[in-house]
Amino acid sequence: MTKIIEKKLVEYPYLPEPLRIITFDNGHKLVLAKKESPMVNISTWVKTGSINENADNNGVSHFLEHLMFKGTHKYKAGEFDCTLERRGGIINAATWKDYTFYYVTIPKKHLELALHMHADMMVDPILPDDEIGQTFNPNGAVPKDGRERCVVIEEIRMGQDRSWRKVYDALNDKMYEKHPYKRNVIGTKEIIAKIPRDDIMAYYQNFYSPKNMTTIIVGQFNDDEIINKVMEEFKFQNNLPKKLLSSDERTIETLIKNPCVLEDTAEIQTGYIMFGFLADRARNLKETIALDLISVIFGEGKSSRLNRKFIEEPEKPHFYDISTCHYQFKDGDNFFIEANFNPSFKDDVVNEIKNELDLLPEISEDELNKAKKRLKVNFAESAETVSEIADTIGHYVTVLEDVSLANEYLKALNEIDVLYLKGVVQKYLSKNQCSISILMPKSMQSGAK
Repeated sequence: MTKIIEKKLVEYPYLPEPLRIITFDNGHKLVLAKKESPMVNISTWVKTGSINENADNNGVSHFLEHLMFKGTHKYKAGEFDCTLERRGGIINAATWKDYTFYYVTIPKKHLELALHMHADMMVDPILPDDEIGQTFNPNGAVPKDGRERCVVIEEIRMGQDRSWRKVYDALNDKMYEKHPYKRNVIGTKEIIAKIPRDDIMAYYQNFYSPKNMTTIIVGQFNDDEIINKVMEEFKFQNNLPKKLLSSDERTIETLIKNPCVLEDTAEIQTGYIMFGFLADRARNLKETIALDLISVIFGEGKSSRLNRKFIEEPEKPHFYDISTCHYQFKDGDNFFIEANFNPSFKDDVVNEIKNELDLLPEISEDELNKAKKRLKVNFAESAETVSEIADTIGHYVTVLEDVSLANEYLKALNEIDVLYLKGVVQKYLSKNQCSISILMPKSMQSGAK
């Protein structure tokens, strides 16, 4: 019988009561968050994604996410979805570099049923062969049997046809030397076509352990009843994995050691470019917030520097779109500048973005204050629905590895001044510390202008 070994309360912004965090003797954690709503959200965040993959099983995290919905010993494939969707439930899952999570949002009167089925899916997937599909030669014709192996390979092929995916994948690979983050989360068709069921199950047994799982429940409910229900439903198997797996070396990389420029061509009409930078781990909260502020100031929205200069009022109108984004990861963040442009001006585009990077450290008080207001609004909005609350808690649990940091967010945000931002820019966002990926039309000669 599962036992509780720890209970604690953690203050959480904008919620009427502290979070209740329960740790069970098998390592499984439960987070209860109160929110007045006609809906409840149940999610389980698993601390595994492509970060725990290697060259032989890259893509298995995402493939397994698909297969988790394909039945248990109690419920046939599709029964989980149909049963809960008929009761107004929204069911989905997602896989990323640091985590995989599964969720149900449903009217609160169906909480117990949803929790029962969700727990059953998490602890007893059978991964049936007839749902996975037979292995096949990835260089030949893809079987048209509709099995999940084929579904994922079609996703991979669709992604390979997208220009931004080509630019990002090439850049992401070269930003890292060894870290598993260098690989594409969705994997390759060669691996997905051939990976056997036993290897997928071995991955599940290794990484879907209780100590790697945090279940989050947000809404209105009786705490003690829900705690007892979770203890009753999450009956983890005690079997040791039949095959022990290891991921690639995970030495944290926070700066690109060998910056480079990559260029490729495709059957396209416009040019695509992406500048990529590495930074410290997401749990370095103040720097993480600073990078969010810099992204807002530099390239998010119509009032950002890059959009104003190159889209709204350009001296030379050769940019079609330009923006920035900041990705938070457990082992080190990413910062990107991306632009779609007239390919005849490739060299101008590269030089103009580099010039803007040189100017970036000089941030005004007005720019900073406007960016702070935007982040404060975004932070408040993350506590408006049961789904948004669950997603934010899950992010803090898995990526920042400490949900209590959410309660420090506003204080850290308010402490940041222009001098601190300048230091973060100089530390991570120099034009000499990035790699660049460019995709050009095949019809143009390299270096044309």
